[in-house]
Amino acid sequence: MNCFYCQNEIGTQGTCPYCGADNSAYHKVIYASNTFYNEGLERAKIRDLTGAAEYLNQSLKYNKYNLDARNLLGLVYFEMGETVQALSEWVISKNYFPDENPVADHYLDDLQQGANLLEKLNQTCKKYNQAIEYVRQKSYDLAKIQLKRVLSMQPNLIRARQLLALLLMMEGKYEDAKKELSEAAKIDIKNPTTVAYQQEVRRVLKDKKSKKKRRRRNDSLDYMDAGDGTYGRRQTFIEAMDNSKSGIVNILVGIFIGVLVCMFLVVPSVRQSANSEAANALVDANEKATSTATDVAVLQREIDDLNAQLENYTGKGDQKESYEKLLEAETAYTAKDLEKASAAMETVNRELLSTNGQAKYDEIIVVTNAYLADKYYKDGYQAFYAKDYAKAVENFAKVVALDEAYSNGDALSYLAQSYAAVSDNENALIYYKKVAETYPNTRKGRAAEKAIETLESGGTLDIANNSTAGANPTTTTENAAEGEAQQTEEAPAEGEATPAE
Repeated sequence: MNCFYCQNEIGTQGTCPYCGADNSAYHKVIYASNTFYNEGLERAKIRDLTGAAEYLNQSLKYNKYNLDARNLLGLVYFEMGETVQALSEWVISKNYFPDENPVADHYLDDLQQGANLLEKLNQTCKKYNQAIEYVRQKSYDLAKIQLKRVLSMQPNLIRARQLLALLLMMEGKYEDAKKELSEAAKIDIKNPTTVAYQQEVRRVLKDKKSKKKRRRRNDSLDYMDAGDGTYGRRQTFIEAMDNSKSGIVNILVGIFIGVLVCMFLVVPSVRQSANSEAANALVDANEKATSTATDVAVLQREIDDLNAQLENYTGKGDQKESYEKLLEAETAYTAKDLEKASAAMETVNRELLSTNGQAKYDEIIVVTNAYLADKYYKDGYQAFYAKDYAKAVENFAKVVALDEAYSNGDALSYLAQSYAAVSDNENALIYYKKVAETYPNTRKGRAAEKAIETLESGGTLDIANNSTAGANPTTTTENAAEGEAQQTEEAPAEGEATPAE
C-alpha cells in the first residue's frame, strides 16, 4: 500500500516512515474496499450478478481507484446485457490507469474491433426502448414481438426477458413466462425482479394443479341398483352412444362437435396467426418508416449541398473551360481588346483555378472591371440625359456593383437620381443616403441631403430640370488597359440640384 500523502510504498504500516503521516484510517478504507471486492468476486463466480454489482459498487465508494473492482463491475454489467454501463466502467478505468490496464484494453478492443458489434448493441437498445413504448401504448402484441427480436440479438439482456415474462403473465401464459424467467435466472440467479416473478408464477401454477386434483377427486363413479340387491356402474353417455340404435345420433353429435372444434379451435388459431402476421408487418413498417425518414433526411442534406455548389457555379464553366476562357481573356488583354477580354472573364470560375491561375485572373479582372465601369458609366450618362431613366438605372447599378466609389461617387449620385426619376423612392433613398454619408460637405453630398429630406417628407424630385451634374465620362480604354484608376475632380457646378417640393 502507498502512503496517502507522499505516495511512497509503506506496506501495512500505520505510520509513513517517509513523511510521518498517520495512514491508519486510509488503511481501513482500503481494507474495506478490498473486502467488498472479494465478496463481489465470490458472488460473480456463482452468477449472483446483482449481488456482485452491489458489492463492487460499494467497493468503489470506498476506493474509486480500485482497478480490479471497476473492471470486474464492467464485466458483470456486460453479462447482464447492460452494455452501456459496462462501457462506462471500462472507459473510467482506462482514464484512471491509461498505461498499465491490460484488462480494460482487452475488453474495449473486443467491442471496438468486433464486426458491427457496437452497431448491433445500439440497435438492440433502440428496439428495447421501442418495446417499452409499445407497452405504454398498451400494444402488448407488438411489444412481445419487439422483445423477442431484442433477445435474438442479445440473449443476456435480463430486463428484456423480465418484461417479456411479465407480458406473458398478463395474458395468463404462465408456462411460457416460467421458461423466460428460467433463462433469466441462468444469467443472474438472485436478481430480485426475477425471483419475485418466479414466486408469482409458481403460486399460480400450484393453484391450477390443486384445482385439477380437486376436480379429479370429485369425479367419482356413479353406481345404480341392479334390482337384485347388487349395484353396477351406471352406463356412461359414450357407452350409451356406442350401441347400434344410436348410430344416427352419433353422426349428428360428431358433426356438431366438428363445428364446435372449427369455431373454437381452428378459427381462433387462424385469427391469431393473421393478427401475428399483421403485428409483424406493422413492426417492420415502423422500422422501415424510421429508416426511410433517416435516408430522406440524409438525401435532403446532400441535395442542399449540391444546390449550394450549383449556385456557386451558376453561369460558370468547368475547370477546363475556365482555363480556356482565362487564356482567351489573357490574349485579348495583351492585344488591348478589353471588350473581348471582359466577355471571356465573365465565364471564368476563379475557384477552379490553381494559385498561378488565380493570380493571373486577379491581374486581368482589375483592368476589365475598370473597362466595364467606364463603359457602363458612359452608357448610363447618355441614357440619363436622354431621359431614358430605366436604362440609366440599369447601367449605373452595374457601375456601382463594380465600384461604389467610381468617379468620386458620381455613379452613386446618378443612380440615386435615376431611381427617383422612375419613382422608385425606396431605392433612391438608399443611394442618396450612401452619397450623403460618403461625401459630406460636397456639392453632391449637400444635394443628396436635400433630396433625402424631400423624399422622407413625402415630396417629389424634379430630376429632369434639377439633376446634379456629374463627371462626363472621359476615361479612355487605353488608360483602363494600363490599370490607371479614374479620378475625376469635382467641377464647379453650374447649379446645384434643387429638390422640388
